[in-house]
Amino acid sequence: MPRGENLRVAICSVGSELVMGHVADSNAAWLARRVAETDGSVSAMLVVGDDRDRLVEALRWLAERCDVLVVGGGLGPTFDDLTRDAVADFAGVGLERHDELVVHLERVYERLGRTMPVEALRQADVPATAEVHTPRGTAAGFSLDAACGGDVVRVHVLPGVPWEYRELAERVVLPEVVRLSGGSVRITRTLRVTGLGESGVGEALRPVVDRVSEARNRPEAPEHWVELGLLANEDEVLVRLSVTGPDPETARNRAEPLLREAAELLGEAVTSVDDRRLEEEVGQLIVSSDVSVATVETFTGGRLAATLSSVSSASAHLRGGYVVRTPAMRRDILGDAGRMSPEAGAAGRQTAEALSRAVQRRAGADFAIAVVGVGDDCEPTRHLPAGTATSGVARPDGSVHVEERILPAADREMRRAQGVAFALGSLRGQLAAWRSQASAGS
Repeated sequence: MPRGENLRVAICSVGSELVMGHVADSNAAWLARRVAETDGSVSAMLVVGDDRDRLVEALRWLAERCDVLVVGGGLGPTFDDLTRDAVADFAGVGLERHDELVVHLERVYERLGRTMPVEALRQADVPATAEVHTPRGTAAGFSLDAACGGDVVRVHVLPGVPWEYRELAERVVLPEVVRLSGGSVRITRTLRVTGLGESGVGEALRPVVDRVSEARNRPEAPEHWVELGLLANEDEVLVRLSVTGPDPETARNRAEPLLREAAELLGEAVTSVDDRRLEEEVGQLIVSSDVSVATVETFTGGRLAATLSSVSSASAHLRGGYVVRTPAMRRDILGDAGRMSPEAGAAGRQTAEALSRAVQRRAGADFAIAVVGVGDDCEPTRHLPAGTATSGVARPDGSVHVEERILPAADREMRRAQGVAFALGSLRGQLAAWRSQASAGS
């Protein structure tokens, strides 16, 4: 088995429920991310149904393309749990019953106050040459070496229950991958960006992109150890810096200057760093500022309020929300302010400002955020093309901050998601500015 930075890891997930799309394969995605942090590389991923022959065929195909093979799922007690049998076939060995696993199963069922069915003992059967790992549930994982085409492949077999899978991967698989890949680690830092498309983000980051590219053939340069990538989602662009180092601290130190530079180049378009989502960033600002918020939205259909209320710490600060779908309801909310110019209509700066003021007053909130737009069910006007979104943030001092943006998505659902991200970004900016002004005045 080769060692060093070219260590290849393959992942096989077993279960007909995965193949049929009834359950998402979250285990493989999680493990792939963790393998990337070890500086190993995932060479292939397969999902296979509960069929013994097909699983053996899949294991042989994967073994030709990897040094370490991780198999997850199919270790339960029922007739369709066939992974242990297929792995034994693949390795050319039989199954052996382990007395310590029988005792473990008996104790589990005793604690549950249940009689152990005979079928449960299948979970005590393991391929003859395998090393058994202490189970956290009822199914034990195991590891073995298997010959394949003149090479030896290291095979790790894990239970499919996510918490069992991940615990055993952390305890057994990942430390071995780190050791075999040369002991280096890789960390990923992420900037979340809204308001700019993928090409706009790339253009803004041109100085960083050029420097990383130039350093590819210069190992002495700090940027040599950095990979830069962009991932466009429906409502944001992720900027990912993957950095390799001999240890986590060195990798973090290599990442930090580039992360700061990228954040400065992107400015206010950066909504959060790493795993914190935009709504969590806004929620933290709401809580730390101890302010109340209300919402009013037209084409986003209540998603803005739902997104804010999903942040548990901030939900108590949310006074309420309005979803406006008709001119009559808009006039009812606006009251006397509803006598706007005919050109204002359902969208535009005047409407966003008036709605945010009206809802702020009705809800008795410190801040109110309105997001209106020209959606698929609203005809474009002479002044506002399709896809135009406008936000209005009413502040405690009586002012309203208004922003306007063209949302690039053609799909209705994606445009709604972009509208929510746009509104949250506007609210975030005003909350941050309010806190800054309060700090300066104290």
